[in-house]
Amino acid sequence: MKIEKLLLMTLVASCLITSCSTDDGESNLPEMGADPLAYENGTLVLNEGNFGAGNASVSFISNDLTVIENSIFTTVNGIDAWGDTAQSMAFNGDVAYIVLNGSQKIEVVNRYTFESIASIGGPEQTDLLNPRYMAIANGKGYVTNWGDGTNPDDDFIAIINLETNTVEDKIEVEEGPERILVKDNTIYVALLGGYNFNNSIAIIDAASNTVVSSIEVADAPNSLQMDDEGYLWVLSGGKPAYTQDETAGQLDKIDTANNMVVETFTMAATEHPAYLSLDEDALYYSKAGSIFKMDVSSTALPTEAVITGTSFYNLTVNDGKLYGADAKDFSSNGVLDIYDLSDYSLIASKEVGINPSAIYFNDSSE
Repeated sequence: MKIEKLLLMTLVASCLITSCSTDDGESNLPEMGADPLAYENGTLVLNEGNFGAGNASVSFISNDLTVIENSIFTTVNGIDAWGDTAQSMAFNGDVAYIVLNGSQKIEVVNRYTFESIASIGGPEQTDLLNPRYMAIANGKGYVTNWGDGTNPDDDFIAIINLETNTVEDKIEVEEGPERILVKDNTIYVALLGGYNFNNSIAIIDAASNTVVSSIEVADAPNSLQMDDEGYLWVLSGGKPAYTQDETAGQLDKIDTANNMVVETFTMAATEHPAYLSLDEDALYYSKAGSIFKMDVSSTALPTEAVITGTSFYNLTVNDGKLYGADAKDFSSNGVLDIYDLSDYSLIASKEVGINPSAIYFNDSSE
């Protein structure tokens, strides 16, 4: 037994010295991402890439900020290029669904290894057309689609069979379905307007897959949050000045027990907020390069910013920290800025991919 053990140790040492290479120079060592929990307990950043260039990517930053790895999908799966415009992501158990707007597809991966499982859609099909955001309800995936930009009447929600990874049905909606949020079996869809402007929230029953009602809000609802009391918060950007029909941004509080607007907070006509996020009982949003905080119990909009001088392409908050994606010049690598919300100090700034936008937190698998 001792001789066998010695021979085994010698073989292992020899393999390490030669990097376990084959005759053709290819390595047999485990590739990056082979660890079944390689991307657990960290932040995932979707980088849109340059439009039309097919260089979308995903970055991983560990919770302790000591590890950062860019282009994890292409690295793990051994490919040079992946897709166009990584728009958003949804989780269902150990699976992540990455919506690639420009490629008209959804990439299905293991959320902890980032190994590819399947692809849904693609440029040669019509099941997905300008897909935007996805949510899970009643065991199905629901994906907002803007449709053809020249047709205001072809927008829809694609229903994904999560067992077969195929589009099994569609729900027609008004123009520009964007953010999507689920409460129990009810789906709320912000009708941003797509290539135009809209001003309502579509309500879908996930049991029947039908639009059952809608809620009128302000122009261009761009983000949704649900607080612990079951109130839906809708942030609308309003129409910008270039439309020559400028309208004010607005924050609406909706009681989901009856789907009625119970409070409305209207901003100045020239103020156009975005990126509503929620951490415990505090709402955060961006407006003109500044970040504002508002408690869910507040009766008035905040007048003073908590962070100023930003140029975020997106932001979110989680566990006492604010994460802001800064796309810089929109053609080279951007950064993820991380702030401590206890004193609003900048903790770290990490370089990620081109045009970082959506930010997600890959919690423990346990």
